[in-house]
Amino acid sequence: MEAKPVNQGGGDGREQVPGDYRLEEERVREMIRACFEDGILPMDIDPGEMQVTGREVKFVLNTSLDEIKVRWLKERTVTVIFRDGARFLPKKVKEDVVRAYEDVWIRDEVFGQDFKRGRIKVESPNVISYVPRAQVISDWMLRKKTDAIDLAGITFRTDFKPWLARAEIRNWRQLIGQSTFWVVAVGIPLNEMPFIHVHVEKVIGKIVKEHKLEADDTDTKLVNLRFDIGPACKTNMTDKIMMQTFQGDVLEIRLADADSKYCKRCRTFFHTEASCRRAGRRPDQGASSSSQGQSARR
Repeated sequence: MEAKPVNQGGGDGREQVPGDYRLEEERVREMIRACFEDGILPMDIDPGEMQVTGREVKFVLNTSLDEIKVRWLKERTVTVIFRDGARFLPKKVKEDVVRAYEDVWIRDEVFGQDFKRGRIKVESPNVISYVPRAQVISDWMLRKKTDAIDLAGITFRTDFKPWLARAEIRNWRQLIGQSTFWVVAVGIPLNEMPFIHVHVEKVIGKIVKEHKLEADDTDTKLVNLRFDIGPACKTNMTDKIMMQTFQGDVLEIRLADADSKYCKRCRTFFHTEASCRRAGRRPDQGASSSSQGQSARR
């Protein structure tokens, strides 16, 4: 079943051009702007070709309409990336950081007292999509490219990049994945802490970068540590490292990488949401250290 474009009722009496929105791009862009800025959802818009399989429905979008939408988002939307230690900041703090940029414009009344805030979409623990209410804000952030945040005496870095569609993000991840390989040592006992760097390097390969140690706020005896290692060493990946102390204790450290199962609900490796035993736990209650793994998946 193919849905046909319908009259948008723009007030000028024009009929929608069947199947091709490029000839009416200005009107479509205004419709998209009103959707993202004013929350006015289009009711008369080509839904695309509908395909029904059992109880599932899939829409293949009108190509020209979808391309106009993507162009608008790329012009207006800024991808805010929280780098290094900043990726472990609480979600609310990250949102407040983005809002702080808006506060500058609101405080100076550049756009008048009626200026409203833009829309924020948290894409992952270290990526936020931000749609400002004015093109000048988007242009300013993209020109700035990067910024430093000083919180409690610690400097965190953020990057500003043009918006990427999901397909582009997949391609970007594949490209990044060819040059990086990360390993997270999960739940390290205190006895192993002095040796974990040399053990990982001895077993897997040369460590390119050791990320900031983050304590697990649910058990201060355990920590997670992430290491970036040369991609050529990926074949050396192992599931666990064990260490025997002079007292006869055998300590076990499990290792995770990008292929390991990860639960977004409790932010823990080695299982998924489907098998998570913490069904009542909110996603934002996970230990800050565990979000290392999720942020590495961006």
